[in-house]
Amino acid sequence: MTNGLRVAVAGASGIGKHHAKWHHVAGAEVVAFLGSSDASCRRTEAALRDIFPFSGRGYADWRQLLAEARPDAIDICVPNPLHYACALASLEAGCHVLCEKPMVWYPYQPGLSWLDEARALTQVAARQQRVLAMCTQYAAALPHYTRLYEADAGPLTRVERFQAEMETLSRGRLRSAADIWADMGPHPLSLLLAWLPDGRIAAGTLRVQLAGREARATFDFVQADQCCSVEIAVRDIDTGPPVRRFGINGYQVDVSGRNDAQGLFRCVLSHGSHEQVGDDFMALLVAQFHRAASGADAAPLVPGQVGVRNLELQLEVLAAAPHAVADAASLRPRAST
Repeated sequence: MTNGLRVAVAGASGIGKHHAKWHHVAGAEVVAFLGSSDASCRRTEAALRDIFPFSGRGYADWRQLLAEARPDAIDICVPNPLHYACALASLEAGCHVLCEKPMVWYPYQPGLSWLDEARALTQVAARQQRVLAMCTQYAAALPHYTRLYEADAGPLTRVERFQAEMETLSRGRLRSAADIWADMGPHPLSLLLAWLPDGRIAAGTLRVQLAGREARATFDFVQADQCCSVEIAVRDIDTGPPVRRFGINGYQVDVSGRNDAQGLFRCVLSHGSHEQVGDDFMALLVAQFHRAASGADAAPLVPGQVGVRNLELQLEVLAAAPHAVADAASLRPRAST
C-alpha cells in the first residue's frame, strides 16, 4: 500500500538505489529514475528489482522523465556538480525535492556563486510552494542522543563543546582532503546547526588543516549568550569499520548499526556500556520528507534554508585553507542579506 507520493530518483546506481528502497519502505511509489545511458538504465532497473518490487522505468533524458513519469517528488543523488541544475528543474516542474549534500558544489571551479544558487533554490521552492530538503541524516540522531545524554549526565541545558569525528571507506577512490570535506563535512555541521541554528563562527577563531586524506577544523561557534568550542575531523580510510563519533560537552557517542530480530537495520548510539537503538536515520529522514511533502508536518528534517547555512559554513571552512582550490578567496561566502 502506498501513501500516494510518486517519487523519482535522479541517479540510482550508487547510493540512489538505497534512497529508492527507503522511499518504497516509507510507502511511496518509486515511478522512475534517471540514468546516464540506456545501458546503465537497464542495469539499474535490474538492481532495483533485486532490492524491492520496483515497477517503474529508467530514463536517460531528464526532460522526458519529468514529462512522462510526472513524479510528485525527486530525490537527487547525481554527482555534486549536477545538484543545482537538477534541483532547479525539479522545483520548476512542481516537484518536491530531497537533495543529497551539499546542495551546490562545483569542485575545482572557483568563482561560482554557490551560495547564490543555493539561496535561489529556496526561493523557487517557496514560490512553487514545494518542499526542499537536504539529505544529512545524522540530524535524526538527536532525540536518541539526548535521551542517552540525559540518562547518564543529567539535563542538557547548554552546548559548550561540540566534537565530531567521521570516517568513510575509500573503496579504491583517491580523494583530496577538500573532496572529503565536501562529502563528509555536511554531517557534523548539520548536527551543530541542529543545536545552535543561529550560530556563527567567531571571527579569528577558525583553524583549518587539509592534509593527505583528512580535513580538520576548529572554531568557536557563537549564538546569543552561548559560545561553543567546535572540533571536527573527517577522513578516508582503506580498511576496517569507519569511526562515526560525535558529542557535546565531552559526552561522545559512537554510531553503528545492526539488524534486529526481524532483520531490519537499526542505528545504534553507544557510550560505554549504554546505548540507544532506533530506526535507520535515513529511513527517518525520508519518512519525515514524505510527511512534509504530504502536508502532515510543517518542515522536513533538514529544510533547504538549513542546507544553505550548512553550505555557508562549509565554504567558510574551505576558504580558510588557501591551497584547497586554485583561488579559495573567491569561495568565501558573502554576508547573508
